[in-house]
Amino acid sequence: MEQDLEVKIVSVETIKPSLPPSSHPKALVLSLLDQVFPAMHVSVLLFYSPAPQVGDVVSDLKMSLSQTLDQFYPLAGRFVDDSTISCNDHGIPFIETKVNCHLSVFMTSPHKLKLVNKFLPTRELIPLTIQVNVFLCGGVVIGCYMLHKLFDGASIGIFLNYWSALAGKRFKDLVQPDFEARIEAFPPLPSRGEQLLPETPPSQSSPTTTVIKSFLFNSAALSKLRGKATSEVVPRPTKFEAVAGFVWEQALAAARDSGALVEHTTFSMTVNMRPRMKPPLPWESMGNLITNARAQVDKSSRHKLQELVKEIHLALSRTNQKITTTFQGDNPPEVIWSARKAELQGISDHKDGGIFRLSSWCNLGLNEPDFGFGKPVWIVPTDGRIIPPTVAHFIYLTNYNHPINGEGIEAWFFLEEKEMQVLESNPHFLAFASPNY
Repeated sequence: MEQDLEVKIVSVETIKPSLPPSSHPKALVLSLLDQVFPAMHVSVLLFYSPAPQVGDVVSDLKMSLSQTLDQFYPLAGRFVDDSTISCNDHGIPFIETKVNCHLSVFMTSPHKLKLVNKFLPTRELIPLTIQVNVFLCGGVVIGCYMLHKLFDGASIGIFLNYWSALAGKRFKDLVQPDFEARIEAFPPLPSRGEQLLPETPPSQSSPTTTVIKSFLFNSAALSKLRGKATSEVVPRPTKFEAVAGFVWEQALAAARDSGALVEHTTFSMTVNMRPRMKPPLPWESMGNLITNARAQVDKSSRHKLQELVKEIHLALSRTNQKITTTFQGDNPPEVIWSARKAELQGISDHKDGGIFRLSSWCNLGLNEPDFGFGKPVWIVPTDGRIIPPTVAHFIYLTNYNHPINGEGIEAWFFLEEKEMQVLESNPHFLAFASPNY
């Protein structure tokens, strides 16, 4: 499959807003939380089954994207410096390709995660690039690269759902993006006028090999995990708490069984600030409105599921308080900058075998975009590329919908090769999770 898969470029265009530049502001200043974020890329791929009588898919996607940019106009701009976007309607690169196989063949290939990068455009230091890939059967993959300085997971969902609602002519589902709320909540520091530069990955101190594999948790497994995670402190764990605690437990066990000396363990989780602020920010607020919740367990604890779920639950509660005291309150922008910078630095600096990081894309609307040919059958939050050691011990969670097993969660593990071998051969782990490769 690796040698046989051919993704041939059919056309390369630049999609611009349908309305003239005079219809929107000429510049967008990043919020404080956007300013502090490095110029790193985030990717998402949405896989769609073939649908009969959908018309000219690519032409409809281009037209609706142009209309979408009327509201999401900063995405068609370019960075003037690391804090400002010129909303000059420069446009979004849009690549159309043809794939020389059927989607079903690709989806059943054991090598599919090594190949998903073929469905993505070239990474550039611009807000957004898009590639639409059409299979022989009519199946479609929409691949996007975004700059994290403008997008968090919720922002990606806001954009994709607006675009898909326009494409599918579901005008009552259109939700206007809000580019102002984040500025009002987190006014920016004065721009230093520095050029936006790509993030430089830290040097790798040891020759480790990181691999990516994903596993599915169906509704029955999720229900069982919630039951096992119940404790006196957390009598009714959420689905997220149960899954997060289980993947932490299992990844930690894999690290230890692979020879890592782990005394303390830390679990850092990305948290959406919008609903946790007082008052809450509108859900449609664009930008990096995220922080981190950190659960820690020392060597005296048992590191079992109930204990880990309890620590996750308490960490999320502490984070709600941190948001209102550190990121809101009367703190000057410099204090907020330092606090968020310390969070990001703390995440990237830790290379300890007991440090794990999780980002959940569940319930952010990424399983909803219907461009007129149904909802996505697979959501891929990675381009399949590995840049050690920054992504080691990283876990994504995404929604998935199986035609037989119903709704569930897919967990994407970024682990060292020997740890992955331990994880995927662990019968206790496989009693709840099914490999998706």
